[in-house]
Amino acid sequence: MFIHASADYVPTRVVDNEYFSSLTGRPTDWFEKLTGIRQRRRAAQGENANTMAIAAVENLVRTSPQILDGVDLIIGASYTPWDTIGTIAHVVQKHFSIRDARALYVSTACSSFIDALEMTWAYFQAGRASRALVIAVEHNSLYSRDSDEKSGHLWGDGAAALLVSKEPGGQGVQIIDVRAVGRGDLGRGPEGIQMVPHQDGLVMLHGKDIFMHACREMVAAAHSILDRHGVSLDDVRLMIPHQANQRIINCVIEHLKMPAERAALTIQELGNTGCASVAITYHRHWQRLNAGDIGLIVAFGGGYSAGAALLRRLPG
Repeated sequence: MFIHASADYVPTRVVDNEYFSSLTGRPTDWFEKLTGIRQRRRAAQGENANTMAIAAVENLVRTSPQILDGVDLIIGASYTPWDTIGTIAHVVQKHFSIRDARALYVSTACSSFIDALEMTWAYFQAGRASRALVIAVEHNSLYSRDSDEKSGHLWGDGAAALLVSKEPGGQGVQIIDVRAVGRGDLGRGPEGIQMVPHQDGLVMLHGKDIFMHACREMVAAAHSILDRHGVSLDDVRLMIPHQANQRIINCVIEHLKMPAERAALTIQELGNTGCASVAITYHRHWQRLNAGDIGLIVAFGGGYSAGAALLRRLPG
C-alpha cells in the first residue's frame, strides 16, 4: 500500500495561551510548560468538520488535478463530526462527484486515522478497492469548553487528506504495515475522556490514567510493529507520534530511546488536533524521509485504542 499524495487544512484563526490565561487566571507560560502548546488553530464561523475535510481534499487536488480519478474508497475519520448521518466521506463524495466509491466513517478517538488506514489495507487485500481517499478531521472547538481547566486549552481544529493506492507512485512512501487494537479493557478505558450529547461536551475525566496508558500503549505499538518486521528502532529515521501533549511525546521518545530530533512535531503551533494530528504531521514532515528511510506513526485514542503504521520511502 502506497501514499501517493497528502494535503492538510488548518483554519486561519489563531488562539494563543494569553486567551486561556485570561479565562483561567493561570500564568501564560503555564500552558506551554504543561503541554508544549503555544497556540492552536480554531475553526471560524461557518466552518465545521465537513468544510475542513473538503478544504483538505481541495488542497490535495491542487497537487494534481487528476488525483481523485479512480478513487473507489473514501474513509472519513473523526470523533467530532458535524453530521453523523451525512458523514465526512459522503459529503466529500458529493462535493467532488466521486461516483460509485464506497464511503464510510470511522471513529476510535485519536487513533481513528490509524484505523482508517488499516481498513483501507483490508479493502485492498480483499480486492474490494484499489485507490482510496482517507480524510482525518477534527472540530474540537465545536465540542470543547475553553473554560474547562483540565483540557479546554488542549484542543485545535484541522484536517488532512491522503491518496492511498495498491500501486506505487506520487510521494513514493510505502505503508509496509499498519496495525490497530482496542484497549477499552485497560484502566479507565471509555471513561477516561467523554463527549456525551446534552452534557458538558468534550471532557477529560481521568487525565492521569490517559497519560499513563498513552505512553505505554504507543511504546508497545511501536515495538510490536517493528518486531514483526525485524526493524530496529535505530533504523527509524522519522517518528510521527500523536500530538496530544509534549510530555507524552517526550515519554514515548524516552522509553523508545530515540533521539528527540527524529520526532516530528506540530503540537506547538496547532495544539491537539485529535486523529488529524498524525495525518497533518505526516503531511508536513514526510519529506524528511530520504530514499530507503523508515518512518513510524504511533497513536493512542481515548477510548482506549492504539495503533501504528510502518513507512518506507522508496527510491526515485
